[in-house]
Amino acid sequence: REEKTKKTKKKTKMRAFRRKSSCSLTLLFCCLFCIHFSVSSKGGFVEVSAKKTAASESSSSSSSSSSNQFGISATAFGTWREVFNAAPSRAEESIKDGISPPIKIYVYNDADVKKLLFPGKETQAYKSGVCGMKMYGSQVHIADFLLKSKELRTENPSDADFFFLPGWPKCMLDAPPNGAGLTDDELAKRLNGVIEKLPYIKKSGGRDHVFVWPSGRGPTLYKNWRCKIPNSIFLTPEGFYTDPYRTLAPYFDPWKDVVLPGFMDGRKDSYLETNKRTSKRTKLASFAGTVPDGQALKGDEKHVKAHPRERLLKLSKKYPDDLLAISGRTPKYAEILGDSKFCIVPRGLSPWTLRTYETFFAGCVPVIISDSVRLPFQEFLDWSLISIKWPEAKIDESLLTYLKSIPDEEIEKIVRRGEQVRCVFAYQADATKCNAFSAIMWALSLKDRNVASTSEWALRDEM
Repeated sequence: REEKTKKTKKKTKMRAFRRKSSCSLTLLFCCLFCIHFSVSSKGGFVEVSAKKTAASESSSSSSSSSSNQFGISATAFGTWREVFNAAPSRAEESIKDGISPPIKIYVYNDADVKKLLFPGKETQAYKSGVCGMKMYGSQVHIADFLLKSKELRTENPSDADFFFLPGWPKCMLDAPPNGAGLTDDELAKRLNGVIEKLPYIKKSGGRDHVFVWPSGRGPTLYKNWRCKIPNSIFLTPEGFYTDPYRTLAPYFDPWKDVVLPGFMDGRKDSYLETNKRTSKRTKLASFAGTVPDGQALKGDEKHVKAHPRERLLKLSKKYPDDLLAISGRTPKYAEILGDSKFCIVPRGLSPWTLRTYETFFAGCVPVIISDSVRLPFQEFLDWSLISIKWPEAKIDESLLTYLKSIPDEEIEKIVRRGEQVRCVFAYQADATKCNAFSAIMWALSLKDRNVASTSEWALRDEM
């Protein structure tokens, strides 16, 4: 019995020792981990992210880790104060941080119109959210931001300055799985039915109604727009017309319509990562993108040869040390932008191109070669301070001579100003901060053409 008691005590002591040893080892491991973490945060983590840090030297801090699936970050890219410090404007008296545009918007819903313009819920486009991605994402997110906006949205039509019809017209036309696969006629039929049922459109002949057309086609996505909504306000990235639809022009009116910045989704984060200081960039100028052919342009051979992108390719062959021009898509696109002092932004099928907005996150100076382009927010943003505008007729050695004459110090100043204003090109939901949504709403506030009606008559049917 005594021998058994001794063995039991010995086992108890061994268990206690093991527990104590285990706790000691755990504590030691935690301490070592904490030390490693501390060192890493000062050295090791910097090494892991050295490429990102070095690449982002010239860019102001912004968080991409909080971006959602559409690349929309919760972190602001700048402030309105910074915008107007970089590009002074009379608008700074009105547009300020913490203040939303002085307008109220009524967003139509199923109670007003039973069948709004969304792809069927059974389609892959609806389920995957693909309609909210890439350059056409503005059609989805502007509606989403308005629905969530406490500052701008009103549920009382009598208080509304504008009426917004949510819909995804580009996604409705795109072939499955990226869209609902409707034809132009099918979309027109559905739109006709919706517009005829809008209860408040007759009050002002549609002048206070807002529609988003998220492609270079603008309102031509809806073939009956001239008959049904000619006076309505269009939000569209194209301020002129796209070549394949030039016979339908004009379809943008600067007096009433608003130019949208292209929606970049998560790509802007990759441009921030490859962004270098001007002094460390090895290329003077670059362009990489699709060069439209005759079929895409729907033009004659002379029209194709005169296209700015075609001429840039020829200029690059003649002066390869000064200009890198690549026809087609390349996986090194972000690296090319981040290694170029000047990013050439030639027109494509239409005067506008997403490349314009990419340059501000890549840290290069945009050289816009598009005679008829209308850029967003010209109402309060001085583009001459943040870009270079070059005539299409002068795509020759004089372009390169001019770019080489600009010292790095001046390039840095333009890039810095671009960084200060780029918040207006990043789509975010807060109407009180500097972002694309807020800027669009400020531009829209300048389009208010209504004279206030006596309240009891405001919503009376005029038929």
